Amino acid sequence: MKIRLVLFDAGGTLTKVLPERKERLRKACSYFDLEPIPDEATALIGLQTIERFFIGAIQEGQMIDRETVREGVRLMLAKMGVRGRLDDPALFWDFVETQYEMEVPMESAIETLEALRSQGYLLAIASNATPAYDTTLQKLGLAEKVDAIFLSDVVGYAKPDPRFFQFILERMKVSPDKATHVGNSYWHDVIGARRAGILPIYFDRQNILPTADCPYITRLQDLPALLESLATK
Repeated sequence: MKIRLVLFDAGGTLTKVLPERKERLRKACSYFDLEPIPDEATALIGLQTIERFFIGAIQEGQMIDRETVREGVRLMLAKMGVRGRLDDPALFWDFVETQYEMEVPMESAIETLEALRSQGYLLAIASNATPAYDTTLQKLGLAEKVDAIFLSDVVGYAKPDPRFFQFILERMKVSPDKATHVGNSYWHDVIGARRAGILPIYFDRQNILPTADCPYITRLQDLPALLESLATK
């Protein structure tokens, strides 16, 4: 298949936040007085555990509601051997997801965008975000590397709603079979793109789902080669 348009999720794909999730997980254990504080390797195992749990729930048709989050946190802590009292495990996960200080470009993000643009691909950012996020993308040097930016609060639909992707395809004048979407969220990016008839590429930086049911990469710099291989199929 010949791809013309490459869409990118932003947060977690083209950008990352610091401190990273492993460190935020360790800080959450300290904040909630849980012991022992996991080392980085154990924290990664914990993150893999909860993300695989969420993906499994999604594949079974479940919604990721607060009770599902609580169940996932309990499973993650047990896997890491971390103990202590949590009145509401969902608040623990809220801490992990929100207690960051800054956002920076993902490793090789700018270089990958430059490489793809030089090869003639149309590039666009497709993110669930407010209009103000456009300023962040400009400051990070990402906005100038793509042909268009689509933010959910501007479009009027959010991933995984297929209408979000359909809006983008109409604006970019590209059919679904000529587009692909790269993202790190199985629910928002993989499921959302697939619902719109777009080929999803799962950006699995933490090796969460090596048996993903779609093309996947663990490093952005591997994307040009993957797109080239897809063109021969």
